Amino acid sequence: MEEHAPRFNLSIVSSDVEVGGARLSAEYALSDEEIAIAHWWVLINCEEVKYWKELHLNFPEVDGDLEYHNMTFANYFRTWMDMIKSDDNPNWSHELLLLAMQPQRARVYPTCTVNGVKFVSEERDSRRRTQNSGVMAKGHGLDYYGVLHSVVELVYAEGMKVHLFKCRWFDTGAQSMKIDQYGNLSVNTATSAYEDDPFVFATSVKQVFYLDDLARGDAWKIANIVHPRNIYRAATLGVTIPGPEADAYQEPNAVGIHDVATVRQNNVKHGRVLRIRDEDSTFIDVDPNEETDDDSDDELRHRLPDINSDTEEDSSDDSDYEP
Repeated sequence: MEEHAPRFNLSIVSSDVEVGGARLSAEYALSDEEIAIAHWWVLINCEEVKYWKELHLNFPEVDGDLEYHNMTFANYFRTWMDMIKSDDNPNWSHELLLLAMQPQRARVYPTCTVNGVKFVSEERDSRRRTQNSGVMAKGHGLDYYGVLHSVVELVYAEGMKVHLFKCRWFDTGAQSMKIDQYGNLSVNTATSAYEDDPFVFATSVKQVFYLDDLARGDAWKIANIVHPRNIYRAATLGVTIPGPEADAYQEPNAVGIHDVATVRQNNVKHGRVLRIRDEDSTFIDVDPNEETDDDSDDELRHRLPDINSDTEEDSSDDSDYEP
């Protein structure tokens, strides 16, 4: 068996994620509502759940209504997984049953190492001379830039863990992102957007460091995507990757990235269900043989019956969610 091989056969469960640092205080703990949103986000972005999402969307009572779908899918999915586990359905698995049961607890951490690259929460990063909190998530035709608020570890039954980044995203509007004649992207870090959609898989982001934009000044920062070199999977090399406290890559910290207390909130009001980033959840990996810097419906099988449905050593605090 390969070293670090995942125990659970789901695309969203990765053995390349290592959380680090003492668990964050109760101030950072997810509320029940946030845990429900995080779980819903995991469901709609899990490739193995795609069949069930489309089945639900095609129900006459749903009829493609995305808002109703988002509100009711989690309950349908859990009931389906309980109902059909003995039906030999090719779209059922034990891991999906665990996923449908919702998280047993949620833990939050300040740091995380993903395939050898270290990420640090914005608050902790502000006290360091290096910068590891910048993040970028690719969407369909649009990239999302922001900073890491905290690392979230959702713990499902039997110890199945899904790791998310809770992020503070900057506004992606034309007035908040500019590209100069040299192709440099500048972001207004005094803006905020997608407040109701802060989560992203830890394995699907790239690290970004922000440099002061001397031409625009104030809160404008030039975003530079980090391209790690010589970072490989431990299973490929047969060695242990650096621990979560080892700085795999760091850049000098840019000054003046506005914290949440001074951020200009997006004036456009969106409902929680509809304010969704158009995310491409392609997992990021580094090809050991790559020398450049540049880093896919099943036919309906079952019509199921309707279902009604701070110092560097932060002190540990019980931020678990117990249902």
